[in-house]
This record gives sequence, C-alpha cells and structure tokens, in this order.
Amino acid sequence: MANIDGNLILANDLAIDAATKTSSAVYVGKGTGYNPPFIDVKLTAAFATGKAITGITVQTASDEPFTTPVTLCTFIPGSTINQEKAGQTLMQLALPFKHDDYVRLSFAATDAPTGGKVFASINKDVKIG
Repeated sequence: MANIDGNLILANDLAIDAATKTSSAVYVGKGTGYNPPFIDVKLTAAFATGKAITGITVQTASDEPFTTPVTLCTFIPGSTINQEKAGQTLMQLALPFKHDDYVRLSFAATDAPTGGKVFASINKDVKIG
C-alpha cells in the first residue's frame, strides 16, 4: 500500500464526463534531480462502455492557474486495459525531470463518456505492475 501525501493528490474520484477534463494543479517545485516521484492514475469507477480515456497528458507551469502550460508527455492507455472495470491502473510513470513548479493532468476522452472516475497522485511509493 502506498503512502499518499494529501497535498500531492491530483484527482480524487474525478469524473471524466467530457471530451477533456483537467485535474487539480499540485505544487511540486522545480524538477532538476534524479530519483523522481511517480504519477499513479487508477480508475475508481468504471466507464459504461469501452475505452473512454484516450490520452493522459502531463502538464507543467510556473503558476497555479497554468497561464502558460507546457506539455511534458502524453500517455495513451493500451487497448488491453479494461476501462469497464474499477480498480484498473491507467498510468504509472516517473514525473519527467525538467518540470516547473506546478503539475497537472489533462484527460482526453471520447465525446460523452459515462460513469468513469479516476484517482491520481504523485508519490515515491508506487509499486509498478
């Protein structure tokens, strides 16, 4: 079980109910070192049908309102991930080294997904797999 810092929760049961949905912004400080924390995204409520989340983009900015967001990377969940089943891991990846003070996630989805919710956090205690 991972120890999760409440200040590093990007999304807690965030409903993915639109073509794009953005998580909360989290202050992490400028990233310049090694041994980065991981971003862990799990499905807490299943989607009614199919592969609803088509992409998860990691963004960074120097300010919390994300006046000028910068895309660090985009992850596309594989077709083998069953998005009709709660508890599925959608993404686990190391936070890219060169990030600014704030980080958030942007979810791309099918036009009108129904039912799906996600939990996303940044932490060092992610068990990969």
